[in-house]
Amino acid sequence: MPSVRLVDVTKRFGKTAAIDHVSLEIREGEYLCILGPTGSGKTTLLRLIAGIVKPDEGQMFIDSRLVNDVPAHERNVAYMPQHYALFPHMRVIENAAFSPLAQGLSGTEAAKISVKMLGITRLAGRVSSFPAELSGGMQQRLALARSLASRAKLLLLDEPLGALDARLRVELRYRLRELVRENNLTTVHVTHDQEEAMIVADKIVVLRNGKIQQEGPPEEIYNKPKNIFVANFVGGANFLEGFISERTSEGSWVELRGRLRIFVRDKGHHVGERVVLAVREESSTICRSREDEINTLHGTIKSISLLGDSMSYEVLLDNGDSLKSKVPTIESNKGFSIGAEAFVLLKPQNIWVFPYPPVGLYKELEAM
Repeated sequence: MPSVRLVDVTKRFGKTAAIDHVSLEIREGEYLCILGPTGSGKTTLLRLIAGIVKPDEGQMFIDSRLVNDVPAHERNVAYMPQHYALFPHMRVIENAAFSPLAQGLSGTEAAKISVKMLGITRLAGRVSSFPAELSGGMQQRLALARSLASRAKLLLLDEPLGALDARLRVELRYRLRELVRENNLTTVHVTHDQEEAMIVADKIVVLRNGKIQQEGPPEEIYNKPKNIFVANFVGGANFLEGFISERTSEGSWVELRGRLRIFVRDKGHHVGERVVLAVREESSTICRSREDEINTLHGTIKSISLLGDSMSYEVLLDNGDSLKSKVPTIESNKGFSIGAEAFVLLKPQNIWVFPYPPVGLYKELEAM
């Protein structure tokens, strides 16, 4: 199982730094997901590790070997690009068997490996088809089967499940994770799907404008975001602007517009400082009457959205701010309707406090 280490790596295209002084370590056998919006540098980072492009600055190591100038075919990695790069003149079985045959395996051995991977990706019934005869989702599964059949111990996947329908995507993400564990592979998986990253990854790297915003286990990324962008991009949140009006031994009071006050556990900001409060939608409790607790905010229902397994209520507070509360659909039958009176309870321990960004809140929330 190989390890990967990047030290202060930068890659520019013209004047734009697609990857900007990134340092990263991927342990042997680790499943790393690179998560970020379109244009954040995810694919460029993957192509750097694969050896398709070279860094302009910094050092890259695979198994402690400096690989800055090592060509892609000498790195023993399996790279699945976002656009598949299938051989159009080869049948499905021939595409899948290409890497094992190139490595010197016999036709029988290559076929055995390929048939197994095609079975896993649910293409066993199309072994004689050409890529042009497959749907986009099938072509993506074939590209994944070919990568898995390569027997490389470092697997690089660029949006490997992006073109699949929702049900198959969920099924294959679990099977892919099992395969990686069974075969002791080190995997780098690029995705913009937060749920996918949370399910398959040992570690997540959140990338924005070529810079790492945060890295860590999925639960840490979700429960302890380091900045406003991560809190918004991973899981979504409500954001409220205000300033610290008072500090106590137990926390701080934050004054929002309209002189609405909210208590938070945070004590890391000084009185008078502008801040942004963030709280997950599922941590915002909607109720019909005022609870005998602090941070119970009055408003009216602005919108109601069914999200499948959950229901989202948007509440327009008396001060003009809006809050969303997400509850499981099975628990959502509270008789709320648009325009009805409602209260939202925000528990102090569920509220994050961030310094107000110099560029403004809405600019900070933008993906780019």
